[in-house]
Amino acid sequence: MKLYDSETAFGTNADGLFQERSQVIPQDFLDSLKSERDAKAAVRSGELERTTSVPTFVYELWMQQGRDPWNAPQREIIKWLKADGLEAFIATPKRV
Repeated sequence: MKLYDSETAFGTNADGLFQERSQVIPQDFLDSLKSERDAKAAVRSGELERTTSVPTFVYELWMQQGRDPWNAPQREIIKWLKADGLEAFIATPKRV
């Protein structure tokens, strides 16, 4: 699976200079998270388990919005993903 870093492009329009940020999220990455989520549904969780997989672009966007994903509890990050319609990046079906 190939992962892509976020990209920044600059351009101009009638309003002046603008910045555009983007990141390619491959479908096989989303499919692997769904498979992991489905597999965990019937298995008892251990002490350490991946709960989310947040792309760089989303992380940077949250930082710009004043959120601190590095220090936020997983419960809060899951709440943010759901609120932003990004449930595909949740790697567990279990309550955290």
